[in-house]
Amino acid sequence: MREEYCVVIQAKDMGGHMGGLSGTTTVTITLTDINDNPPKFSKSLYEFGIPEDLPIGKTGGKVKANDRDIGENAKSTYNIIEGDDLGAFEIITDAQMQEGILRLKK
Repeated sequence: MREEYCVVIQAKDMGGHMGGLSGTTTVTITLTDINDNPPKFSKSLYEFGIPEDLPIGKTGGKVKANDRDIGENAKSTYNIIEGDDLGAFEIITDAQMQEGILRLKK
């Protein structure tokens, strides 16, 4: 729930018995993110109308998945995995916006 914890550690000699001495120090614990959250799309289906005169390389649509992870674990890449048997489209990842940009390839 938190990225950082600050704890105080105490050590006592003589097993903590009367007359023993003690010392304390502060320790900062920084948690690193693990890839434990899957990317999620806001919709289960996206539809784009592509004009037949759209120039090659131009954007036909954008999709975005949100990932609750942070840093490297939140970076997304997009791929076309089926439905484009003719290879008419490509999808590239905008690294800054973390969007998939669907473009006309041919």
